[in-house]
Amino acid sequence: MDQVTHWMRPGAGALFAGLDREQADALLDAASHRLFAEGATLFHQGDAPAQLFQVNYGLVKLSRVNPEGGQTTLRFMGPGDLVGCVAVFQQFPFPATATALKPTSVLCWGAGQIFDLLSRYPAVANNALRTVGDRAREMVDRVSDMKDKCVEARIAGILLRLADQIGRACPAGVEVSFPVTRKDIAEMTGVTYFTVSRVLAGWRKRGLVQLGRTRIVIVEPQRLAQIAG
Repeated sequence: MDQVTHWMRPGAGALFAGLDREQADALLDAASHRLFAEGATLFHQGDAPAQLFQVNYGLVKLSRVNPEGGQTTLRFMGPGDLVGCVAVFQQFPFPATATALKPTSVLCWGAGQIFDLLSRYPAVANNALRTVGDRAREMVDRVSDMKDKCVEARIAGILLRLADQIGRACPAGVEVSFPVTRKDIAEMTGVTYFTVSRVLAGWRKRGLVQLGRTRIVIVEPQRLAQIAG
């Protein structure tokens, strides 16, 4: 674990938040370090929840296929994020497929290992509970947005969430770039690709965003937050 210990210090990542050195070392000692090439799959929808992953570096996309064969982008996971945590902690099949969109490094625990750690270290269990609660709240918020908010508000909300989760600061603002696409934003908001493009073009004219072929730069996050409600 020497190759990841320098990065994965206490406080770096969902499970490690606020842990002392002993607790963090116990997590690290139990973990394995895995590398996934771009396009590789961490797990498939319907797989048994045998392993828990935490992103070290890279980017992971969660997507779900419905019974009719349509695919929906659910979430993007960056450094420090737990992937598959709800399924592992609740022990039901993974509800989505996790794909590495860039070369990605993860820490990995077997389900049995993580349950042993949760029982031995209450602080780790508290972090796990907080993470599951945050994910549940996020999904409830998204369902409520789909029902109660107009198209522009939904797109603004998802764009701000992406900026917070995986955005990168740049001179003009916060950049959300490829491999996140407008098609992903459309799937996450329940609208068409053309609707997303039309709304973004309108925001560009108003100076709220800058658009490129492979990126969106949020120039006025406060104004987008007002639109998002």
